[in-house]
Amino acid sequence: MDRVYFTHERLNDHIIRIRDICGTFLYLVTGDEKAVLLDTGDGFGDLRSYVESLTDLPVTVILTHGHLDHACGAIHFKDCDIWMNPDDAPVYEAHTKIEYRRKFHEKKPEVSSIPLTDYDPAYTGELLSLHDGQRFDLGNVHITMVSVKGHTPGMMCALIEEDRVMLFGDACGVFVLLFDEYSSTVSEYRESLLHLKKYEDRYDRIIRNHGTGESPKELLDNVIECCDLILAGKDDHEPVEFNGMHLHLAKAMNNGERLDGRQGNIAYAADKRK
Repeated sequence: MDRVYFTHERLNDHIIRIRDICGTFLYLVTGDEKAVLLDTGDGFGDLRSYVESLTDLPVTVILTHGHLDHACGAIHFKDCDIWMNPDDAPVYEAHTKIEYRRKFHEKKPEVSSIPLTDYDPAYTGELLSLHDGQRFDLGNVHITMVSVKGHTPGMMCALIEEDRVMLFGDACGVFVLLFDEYSSTVSEYRESLLHLKKYEDRYDRIIRNHGTGESPKELLDNVIECCDLILAGKDDHEPVEFNGMHLHLAKAMNNGERLDGRQGNIAYAADKRK
């Protein structure tokens, strides 16, 4: 049976959510003149052809960060402008290596049987330097990028202005990872969230790259509260394992949800608790 690499749903007149074979969400935003693809997924399947089946507008690619599940399909757009915050260059270099990706995906039944020859090779061309506050004009639709250092050093959110939609992506969510040498400490991350909070009167809807793809607007305040609890030594400090790493959760969870029913959590390594 042929694998289904991509599916999609339309969120509104300007935004299409694309789901890749690993369950990662990418977002295609279209204006009157141009389109922007926010992230390129895990690097399986012909993403370029799929995007071209959804729009005939010229496409610019923006990578919100350099992790393997967000940046590995970039090679399909090598003749387009591809943007990423340069602070994520070391992350991108590490995560786009075939060996790293294979090890990460080997326990996922949906992709473990995909041969190495079907993995997209890493894009090694120019990545244009994306910065905080940068604005993209698509023709009556505008996207402003917001730096939210934490999960990675170059992590970016995207405000789709006219639709009052903010892509939080992995920057702020139900299971934010502060876990490796590239992640910020909790106190540094809290400062980034306060920067993101400056934009909260400009959006009504939060979209994300994983899980349900949506969160209520109180998500941001809930994650800031998690930071405060961790820094005060008053969080639940619940042990959790992620990809072989031993971390702790700020708020206890069961079956992927907080016990108190609220959204927003942080899984952090011991050296990030400062």
